[in-house]
Amino acid sequence: MKKSKSAKITAVVFAIIIFALVINIVFLGATGKHLISGENIAEFARNRSKKEAVEYAQRGQIYTSDQEKVAVNVKKYKIILVLSSNRTGYGEKLAYVKNISKTASKLAPILGMDENELTTKLQSAKDAGRYQVELGSQGNNLSASIKKQIEDLNLSGIEFSESNSRYYPLGDFCSYIVGYAKSYEDQSIKKMVGEMGLELSYDKTLKGKNGYKVYQTDANGYALVDGTLREKDPTNGQDIYLTIDSGLQRDLDYLMSNAYNESGAQVVTAGVMEIRTGRILAMSTYPSFNPNERNISTFNNYFLEGTIECGSVFKPFIYADSIEEGKYDHNAYYNSGMYNVYYGNKLVATIKDHNHGQGWGSITYDQGLYHSSNVAICNLLDKGYVTKEVLTEKLNDLGFFQGDTMDGLACSSSINAYTRSSAGKLEYLTTGFGQGSTVTPYQLLKAYSVFGNGGKIVQPHVVEKIVDPDTNKVTYQATTQYSKQIFSENTVKEVRDLMLDVIEDQQGTGKNYRLDNGVRMIGKTGTGQVVENGGYSTSVYMHSFVGLAPYEDPQVVMFITFKSGDSYAQYMPNIVKQTMTSALQVVNQYNAPDEKTVDESYTLDSYTNQSVNYVKSKLESKSLNVQVIGNGGSVIEQYPLARSKVTSGDKIFIKTEGTDITLPDLTGWSKKEVQTYASLAEIQLVIEGTSGHVTSQSIEANQVIHKGDSLSDRKSTRLNSSHSL
Repeated sequence: MKKSKSAKITAVVFAIIIFALVINIVFLGATGKHLISGENIAEFARNRSKKEAVEYAQRGQIYTSDQEKVAVNVKKYKIILVLSSNRTGYGEKLAYVKNISKTASKLAPILGMDENELTTKLQSAKDAGRYQVELGSQGNNLSASIKKQIEDLNLSGIEFSESNSRYYPLGDFCSYIVGYAKSYEDQSIKKMVGEMGLELSYDKTLKGKNGYKVYQTDANGYALVDGTLREKDPTNGQDIYLTIDSGLQRDLDYLMSNAYNESGAQVVTAGVMEIRTGRILAMSTYPSFNPNERNISTFNNYFLEGTIECGSVFKPFIYADSIEEGKYDHNAYYNSGMYNVYYGNKLVATIKDHNHGQGWGSITYDQGLYHSSNVAICNLLDKGYVTKEVLTEKLNDLGFFQGDTMDGLACSSSINAYTRSSAGKLEYLTTGFGQGSTVTPYQLLKAYSVFGNGGKIVQPHVVEKIVDPDTNKVTYQATTQYSKQIFSENTVKEVRDLMLDVIEDQQGTGKNYRLDNGVRMIGKTGTGQVVENGGYSTSVYMHSFVGLAPYEDPQVVMFITFKSGDSYAQYMPNIVKQTMTSALQVVNQYNAPDEKTVDESYTLDSYTNQSVNYVKSKLESKSLNVQVIGNGGSVIEQYPLARSKVTSGDKIFIKTEGTDITLPDLTGWSKKEVQTYASLAEIQLVIEGTSGHVTSQSIEANQVIHKGDSLSDRKSTRLNSSHSL
């Protein structure tokens, strides 16, 4: 009885299920939707055969003012060979490797593999039933030119996996300014993010915006050939062009690196700026780092963020304040040597001149600046030549004791010790000769521009322009920005005259900085004490120099400082003299009128992937000097870049995919031309001398060299001096 009842219940349940299935089928046929879930089955089926892929935007590149690449994207490719005939294509187009022996014979020479070995590898994988095969190290990290060579073979079943990385071809070149970007993966999305320097502050501008592609797949989830359903192109990042001159930066880096390594200095830093525009022409700090390796000891850009007690380079501003107030007397005398500081009737300190308080007797205040007398500053500040209120206002106008930014890069504020509630006369006096209060190298470079701009300071900048690489449209162009009038032109002229004698007078502390080319420079030296372990060090100082040239009409300002012992003296003058001479040449070149006619100018096209013979013939027809790098048949890189304007006789470098490089005769080439050639050819140069043109080379012309080879060339300087580079 119980069994009969159970059987009836089972039959009823089964009938209900069948009825429901029938109803669902009818409903599905009528609506296309599942009765219970409501899901569109057709849409579900279609979606199962679709996939979406990210179309990555290319990160913008960073260039010097003379269009040398500082930060670039390097695309690398991995070759994948599909072996399964289950991989379907469209029409008669195959999506798998059908002829293994033919494929191996074509690929092997390009990949540097043995043909028989490759054939065996592919056949073994196919026999094992593998869907696809990769080729290990020989199939990884392929360049774009190798990829194109393979694609041109029109072989079936070959695909490529792409990866991007950031590469800095010039190594530690201006690395604290440029910074670095790092690649990582977030939820299967590859990202490249700026983490330091301009790579960080301009990350949004550089990174662009990714697109996407929706494509149809086969039953195994692999993309069908020509199966794209819809797509949106990525918006590539924009390119940044710096104000940095590559040749000047290289020379400064070389000199600073040598000085840092040989002197035992803790830190060395220097910046060079065009006074009228605020364009930073070069900036160098050591210890430095290579952004490719990110061997970073500190993330602080010392020139922008290092706070120092700068010493006597601060004194010209005190003189300027006194002159501006109309209280300075060039013929007034004071007693040098020592200055007693009293609080009421109590002696609290004795300030001494740097020659241990011996001084130079009774001298004029003008002579006090030549000798860099601390006592002169004490008298100016304490005896009514300068008022505290005016001094405070002027120092604030000059940009001291406050934060700033330069193209998004943080510039540290500093400490104004004499305005603290606990401060007294002593802090006020010592600030005048650069002790107690702190400043940054950047602040000093910026403030000293007041003496070249008729009493106004200029806002420094290192980004000259931003360009959309797809349209060549300039989306940002730097403009010169001046402050309000801080000093009168007459005051500026008088201070320039005083600073001239700092260098030109035989008693001047800056006489060792006189330029060798006859150009008169003005400037000021300074030695500041360094706080270590809660007190002033007796062995380490901040040794500084600031120079402006030429005296009559300053075009360039340079600030340099060494945190070191006394060994700075044999390095700093040489660095300044070589760098200032070169910087003036750079500025004069930028500002020189174009003497060539319009007919002689020519705008370069992009020659990438074009025939070398065709490009060479085309350029030579324009009377251009074409230098071919490598023995390949196609152009993979060029310099100058596309859309650059060149004139008759200019050298144009075109790099090919070939690895055999025939070395040209470098005699007569400029340093910049040699460095460009070496960078493109990826050879190592040892250069002797820092200016002039090539007079000889250690490897004779027309010899075949290869990537990674070392070449020594000898360059003469104007003074026939030389050293290894």
